[in-house]
Amino acid sequence: MRLVELVVNCIKETFHNDDTGITVAHVLDGTLAQNPDYASEMNNVLIGINKAISRLVTAGKVPLKHVIITADKDAEVYNLPFDDIRAIRSVFIVKNGKPVYVGWTLMEGNILYLGYGLESTIHILYERKIPNFFESDYESTDDLEEKYGLTNELCNYINYFVKSELFEDVDPDRCKRYLNYFEQFVNEINHRENIPTQAAAYPKYKI
Repeated sequence: MRLVELVVNCIKETFHNDDTGITVAHVLDGTLAQNPDYASEMNNVLIGINKAISRLVTAGKVPLKHVIITADKDAEVYNLPFDDIRAIRSVFIVKNGKPVYVGWTLMEGNILYLGYGLESTIHILYERKIPNFFESDYESTDDLEEKYGLTNELCNYINYFVKSELFEDVDPDRCKRYLNYFEQFVNEINHRENIPTQAAAYPKYKI
């Protein structure tokens, strides 16, 4: 799902006068933003989407990203070429068909300290940074799941939160109901698979 498709889904139940013909094209060409009936929705929909995503990220409900780097037995640090790392959750290698935890320290500049002697492929699981979205992002063709881990399932949860925000003034009861749906889903969904972990946390240091 693209961001602009999520926007349309979020405002569908606020359609005025049974106007069910609103599409992605109406968002992209500015028709919806220029319609006074939808001025409030279009001004607030992204605020709600960004707030919902922040809630899901904070609650740890967005699937972790899995990347692989090549080990160098003569290197103790690795400069990670990823610009979307929010927090690393696990580093491991696979030995005899089983994941084996590798101790790590993430330093400033995405420099990962692993120590010398690793010769296997290194697996890294991390939380992604998800930026705040703006109207300029409506044109993006990025798939929210592929780039940010926001599956269609999570987008459905985001829908409920945004609709609760949009109905806050016009229908308080519906607002509360949708917000309860969202929080219930947040409490129930669990995308955290079993991963190799350690007993003590490694802080992020500056160098």
